[in-house]
This record gives sequence, structure tokens and C-alpha cells, in this order.
Amino acid sequence: MIKAIFFDWGYVFATFPKDRGKKLDAILKPFGFNWQKFHPYWRQFYILRSSGRIKNDKDFETYIRRVIRKDIPVKEIIKITIKCHFIPKEHIEVVKKLKKKYRVGVLSNYVEEWLKQVVQNYKIENLFDALIISSAIGERKPNAIIYYEALKKLKVKANETVFIADEVSEDLVAASGLGIKTIWLNADWKGWWSKDDKKVLRIYKPDAVIKNLREVISIIKTLDRN
Repeated sequence: MIKAIFFDWGYVFATFPKDRGKKLDAILKPFGFNWQKFHPYWRQFYILRSSGRIKNDKDFETYIRRVIRKDIPVKEIIKITIKCHFIPKEHIEVVKKLKKKYRVGVLSNYVEEWLKQVVQNYKIENLFDALIISSAIGERKPNAIIYYEALKKLKVKANETVFIADEVSEDLVAASGLGIKTIWLNADWKGWWSKDDKKVLRIYKPDAVIKNLREVISIIKTLDRN
């Protein structure tokens, strides 16, 4: 019997408009960068920030500037990243419907302060029963600790839980290994992780595959009967 459902955050519950890259390009251009060129540096320190190794945005900015040796406006990039989050109304409605029967949470490799600001901007502070964010836990998926903390937070067992994510190798494989049911959101967005996922899907199959979150409610009912 399913009791809880967790959503991944980026490109699952929340998405980003296509013009975000153009906005970031404009900020970075005076420093000889565009977003594509800058992203490898950003990601390197973002992983440390989202895993809690870098504790705050001030240090995050300091480390990036120290490595690049330019006064990159990191705070402005963070503001744009937060502001550019787009949460479709239908995603909010899906969660509201699920909450009538299940506990619902977010389970994400992200920065807690940034996510909470987005939630506040959308005035959905009470939408989820729990926000399990890697920067607060101190571990990122696929580390089993963050899944453990999620189950503990909603007081459920692994086999009573479903996790919906877009990344197979980083998110869903570990969840399956712990006994959590998995739903892969195979959307049109293809991120840097797509090549790895393509290989992993040759040997791993999630419990269900969807193209958009509107399908979640019917899929959950099916998984709940099995």
C-alpha cells in the first residue's frame, strides 16, 4: 500500500524557461563568458553548495571568483536562477489531488534556501508535507542517507513510497535498490545526464514511465493495486 510520494524538483515539479540562458549570457558577457562556457565552473561548486559542503551563498561566490579570477556576479546569477523557476498550475493541482490520499514531499539535490524562496514566491508553502533538500541533509542523491531522511520525515517504509524523477542513474536506481517504487519522467528535456541514463536503461527499468506529471495520478493508482 502506497502512503507517500516524493517529487524531484528541477525539470520535474519545477521547470525553467528557454530564455534563462540568454539572461545569464547577458550577465556573463562582460567577463568573457557565456552560460555554456561558465556552467562547468558553476556546476563544480554548485555540487559542493547543494551537498552542504559550502554553507552559504557568500562563500559560494568567493570560491567561484577565486578560481576564475574575475568578479563574476554570482549573486545576480542566483537571483535569476530563483526567479526563472516556472511551476505549471497543473503540477500544483496534481499534488493537491494526491494529498487527499497520500503524504507528498520534495526530494531534491538542491540548495534549500533557493528552493524555499521559490516556494514562497509561488505562495505554496503548505503544498508539500516535507521538503527533503540535499544542502540541509548534507548528502546528495544517490547517497542512501538522503532517501533515509525522506522516509523518516514522512514516517513511511520504502515499499510504501513512490519517487518521481527525471534522472535515472542518479535518482531512480538508488531508490529502487532501497525498495522505493520509481516513476521516470521521460520528458523532452535532455540534460547533461542523458547519455549516462541511456546506458543505465539497458539494464534497469523503473516501475513506470510518464511523459508529463498529469499521468501521475492514474499511474499511482495502478502501482497501489500491485
